[in-house]
Amino acid sequence: MRPSVDSRLGGLAAVSLCLLVGCEAADDAIAGGDATRPVSDAAVSPAPDAVTPDAGPQRDAAVAPTPDAVTPDAALFPDAAAPASPGCGRPPVDATGGVQIAADFGPEAAGERSYFLVLPANYDPAVPHRLIFGYAGTNWTGEQIRPYLDLEDPASTDIYVYPDVLWRDFEGWGNLGGWLLGPHARPADGDADLVFTAALLDRLQADYCIDPAQVFATGHSWGGDFAAVLGCFLGDRFRAVAPIAANRPYWFEPAGGGDPGCVGQAAVWTFFSQADDHFTGQPYPGSYGDEQDTFWRAARRCGDAAGDVDLGIGAPGECVEHSGCDTPVRYCLYDPATGHQRPDYFPAEFRRWLDSF
Repeated sequence: MRPSVDSRLGGLAAVSLCLLVGCEAADDAIAGGDATRPVSDAAVSPAPDAVTPDAGPQRDAAVAPTPDAVTPDAALFPDAAAPASPGCGRPPVDATGGVQIAADFGPEAAGERSYFLVLPANYDPAVPHRLIFGYAGTNWTGEQIRPYLDLEDPASTDIYVYPDVLWRDFEGWGNLGGWLLGPHARPADGDADLVFTAALLDRLQADYCIDPAQVFATGHSWGGDFAAVLGCFLGDRFRAVAPIAANRPYWFEPAGGGDPGCVGQAAVWTFFSQADDHFTGQPYPGSYGDEQDTFWRAARRCGDAAGDVDLGIGAPGECVEHSGCDTPVRYCLYDPATGHQRPDYFPAEFRRWLDSF
C-alpha cells in the first residue's frame, strides 16, 4: 500500500530533521555567482514581469486520494505487464490537446496550484499511458516552457503535464516564481512543491489510465533543479529524470553533512553546457554539471569512468552512459555555443531514452 502524500512528505520532513529556468543566478549566488535570477530563455516568449497563470477551467477542488492499487516496485521497476492506475476504464476528465487547470491541493502543497495538461488525441482509457512532467524555470509558467522543451511527439500516446511555479519571497533573492527544492536548499528549501507533485501524480493516476512505472520528469534551469530533486526525494515514483542546465547540487547537501535522504532508484540523465553563461561563479566551465554527475554516479554506485560508453550524440565524448550503475546514469556536457540553453538534440534524444525503459 502506498502511503498518503501527507505521510510520504511527513517522512521527507522527518528525514530533513535527520533530513525544474532559469535556475539561476540566485541559486548561483549560493555557489558564489552573481545574484540576479533572469528568466529561462529569452528566445521563447519571454516571461512577463508578473506572471499570473490563467487558472483555466476549474475542476473539483478535492484532490484524489492516493490509490492503494498503484504500487510499482520502487527499486526495480520490473519489466512486466503494465499495471493499471485507478483511472483506467474511465472517460477522460479533460479535453485533449492542452488545457490549463487549477485545483486546491491542500495547505501542505501551498493550496491552489495550477498546471497545463496535454492529453493525446488518441487517448485510450483502456491502455496504460506514459506520463511526462516538464518543469519551467524562473518566472515561467508550464504553458510557456512547453514549446521550449519540445517534448511532445504528435504520434505518441503519452500524457504531458507542465506544472506552474508559485511566486514566493526568497531570502536574498527577492520575489520570484520558482521551485522549493526540498529540505536542504536554503533559501529555496521546503517540501511544498514535492507534496504538490506527489499529489498531482496521484490525481492524474486517479483520472487517467497511467502506467505508474512509466513516469518521467525533465526541466530547464530552476526547473532542472527540481527535476533532479524529484529523482532523489520522489525517486520511488519517477522512473527517470533529465535535468537541463541545473545548478550545482546544493539541494543534496544537508547542513550537518551526510546523506541527503534519497529514496528509490530513478535513472538520471544530466545535461549541462561546457560554457553555461548563466552560472558565472563556476570554478571552471562545466563544473556544475560535473558536480551533478559526480553525485549521481556515487548515488547509483556506478563503475569507473574508464567504462563509460560514448552515446554518439554531439561531438565525440560529449554524451556518455556510465557503466555498472544500479540504474542508468548518463551525462552530456554539451556544445559551449549553447550557453544556458538546451542542446538542439535534447527533445529527440530524450524521447528515445524514454523508449528504452
